Amino acid sequence: MSPHVHLSGQLVCRSDAELAVVSECLPDHIELTRAEPGCVSFDVRQSDDPLVWQVDEYFTDDDAFAQHQERAASSEWGTRTAGIERRYVVKRGRDVAATTSGPLRTAGISLDCADPKELIRFYLALLGGRRLWDDDQASGMRTAEGLVLVAQKIDEYSPPEWPGTALVHLDIDAGNNLAGAVRYAETCGARQSALQPDSRWAVLLDPAGHPFFITSMVWSGQ
Repeated sequence: MSPHVHLSGQLVCRSDAELAVVSECLPDHIELTRAEPGCVSFDVRQSDDPLVWQVDEYFTDDDAFAQHQERAASSEWGTRTAGIERRYVVKRGRDVAATTSGPLRTAGISLDCADPKELIRFYLALLGGRRLWDDDQASGMRTAEGLVLVAQKIDEYSPPEWPGTALVHLDIDAGNNLAGAVRYAETCGARQSALQPDSRWAVLLDPAGHPFFITSMVWSGQ
């Protein structure tokens, strides 16, 4: 499901003083904006020119975008950066098109199902985070780590077959307690797969029948 409103462009500082204001106020501005109910994604990052910031933001609809604009204008960010040049373009609905300038970024992971609201309730309980939107055809959430999951309603939905079908699945960190993580997932509404091919991870099924793995074998970044 594509967000309805997309703002993109540049915030252009004219001096080191303006740059210092942006650098000071931006972390709180990003945190507050991402916490808004209608915010799907919000990114502001420095370009190769340290005085120029690339801005890229998506909102679910015009009301959410307008509420963001109103809140931001009256915030510390809005008042202190009011004189800094903005070069923004706003697109809506079908005008929102994917960039091809590369590299592209992940927008989220979509999961087919019969009941989007039920599936998002499950993943909110399992992973934490916040709901982004709800309607008859799709529900969206952002996990505590920032991953966007979208549950999409499919008419005459049939759960995938596992094993036997090539699937993309979620891997979930169990920490150092695989058994405890499995028990918690079951309290959220998951069920264990009949086939468990390796003791290093557990295969569970979400309420729509999608398999996901819980494992303590997680890339540490070292």
